[in-house]
Amino acid sequence: MPLDKRLEAVNKIKEETGAVPPQLSGIYESLKRDMISHLRSDDFIKIRNEWCNLYPDFRMITEIMDDFLTNQMLVEFCKGIPPKSILGDALSIYKKCISFKEKFSTKIQNNLSFTPDTPVMFYARARYCIDKEKVHLFLNQYQTWYRELYPYWNKVHYETRDFFYNEGYDRLGWEFYIQRPDFLKRKAEEIKKLHSKVVKILCAGNELISKLDREITLEYETNGLEMSLYEREEEIAEMNDECNFSDEAYCYVYTLECNLFVFYVGIASDPRERFEQHIKGAFSDESHLFKSKFIQKYKDEVIHKIVFEGSRRECKNFEKSYIAIHRPLGNMTEGGEG
Repeated sequence: MPLDKRLEAVNKIKEETGAVPPQLSGIYESLKRDMISHLRSDDFIKIRNEWCNLYPDFRMITEIMDDFLTNQMLVEFCKGIPPKSILGDALSIYKKCISFKEKFSTKIQNNLSFTPDTPVMFYARARYCIDKEKVHLFLNQYQTWYRELYPYWNKVHYETRDFFYNEGYDRLGWEFYIQRPDFLKRKAEEIKKLHSKVVKILCAGNELISKLDREITLEYETNGLEMSLYEREEEIAEMNDECNFSDEAYCYVYTLECNLFVFYVGIASDPRERFEQHIKGAFSDESHLFKSKFIQKYKDEVIHKIVFEGSRRECKNFEKSYIAIHRPLGNMTEGGEG
């Protein structure tokens, strides 16, 4: 017999006798819970709205659960962990620790998801541009935070699926709580504590990321051994921005030299302006780059030369061949990117 027919039959007995017979009371409660769990989403929303008006504790639950749909930090958390924005910031910090010569493989990225008690020997090997002990300290602090957050995702997932979609992860079911005020109050307090804990950990994660970024950035800028993967990617992005011109646009290939050797080759549509940017950057935001180190050391001897001019396509080919011959230490690629 279908579920609704069975419940209808027991309700009929209740109407005729004024109460559910004791031998059927357990079955009756079970049928009602099953009926609630089989409601379509729109029907369940109507019942939730009624409960919200009748029961203050359920109203509190509703307000808390709605926050998981409207609070951007919690919305991102519900989509997956670690939250995309925090993970993205952590990856950027991690790249400031890694040498530009390293390929950022999935294996190396997984260091961010290890537990903090993983022995250092099990970290995926990577070439670092700062002291490896400081890298491991950064990873340990991030992993400790991530391990604290991890168990709460499942709890929030199950609670939200139950509340919004009535999926029955809680075997007692909402009907059970509605009929028992003490249990409903306890459920509301549990959800309130869960919400508060998750918000607290996420806020702590944002604060930790800011702290780690300051520490790693300072370490890299003061004690970096070579260019980081982060800075290399930034440099390539800037180069790509500069290259968003037609391959037929007229450009120049220029060099930065001292009396001893050529240390950098580049392409620009306005080489004089680009040279001024190199000089200015060498003593400010680009001071960590290899070419900047040469400018700083030979600042009174730096020579800027135009060695070729033509279409951007021709300049790319010339730059590549010129780098292959002169091997300037300030260039991090074989050239030809534009």
